[in-house]
Amino acid sequence: MDDEIITRAYLETLSFSDLKKLADEYGVDVPEDLDRRFLLSELVEIAEETRQDKTAGMIISFENSINQSTNLPDGYNETNITCILRNPVWAFVFWDISDTDMNMLNALGDYSLSLRVCILVSPEELVPAESFEIDIPNGVNEQYVLIPSGKNYIRIELVYTSGTNREVLAFSQVVSIPKSSNNVENYQPGINNDFSPVMKLSGIEKILSEQYKNYRHSFS
Repeated sequence: MDDEIITRAYLETLSFSDLKKLADEYGVDVPEDLDRRFLLSELVEIAEETRQDKTAGMIISFENSINQSTNLPDGYNETNITCILRNPVWAFVFWDISDTDMNMLNALGDYSLSLRVCILVSPEELVPAESFEIDIPNGVNEQYVLIPSGKNYIRIELVYTSGTNREVLAFSQVVSIPKSSNNVENYQPGINNDFSPVMKLSGIEKILSEQYKNYRHSFS
């Protein structure tokens, strides 16, 4: 595939198994339950990066770089929402709304959308132990979500509100949050932390201090 130009339109035509094979070629580990659209986006990102590297063989060609016009689909005309854990602190959420549901919302006139973050005690629980909502502007279809510390499982729901009516349009799979050391989760500069001498020699205190000042403290 050294001389092959791969377009995003071409990637859209491939089956999930073919996309996985292509991902394997470039060392991308693909879980069995990975969403097709997320995998496609990953391949596009890799292709764009390698396009800029003259020594790389895979090149992504956008529509204006070839002598043909290709109309890409905006979605798959299904109402769904997907939550992908970026790390134990941040989740990336993206969603699509079908034409039928969008027509229904437009007919309501005055409506708003929100993401309901459900905190679950176990993956089997249907009723959340607690929840909070994030308002999202109409027309947006992706959002990063800051996950509260100390939680084990979350589920994200796409909710619309119109007047007194509130309905769930779609809900994501349950996502498990990896656990870390309490010393890492509860670290704060200036407070005595119970690190062993060996841990202190590793420089963990400086690393956590920088993490707190540059990232976590901004959202406290």
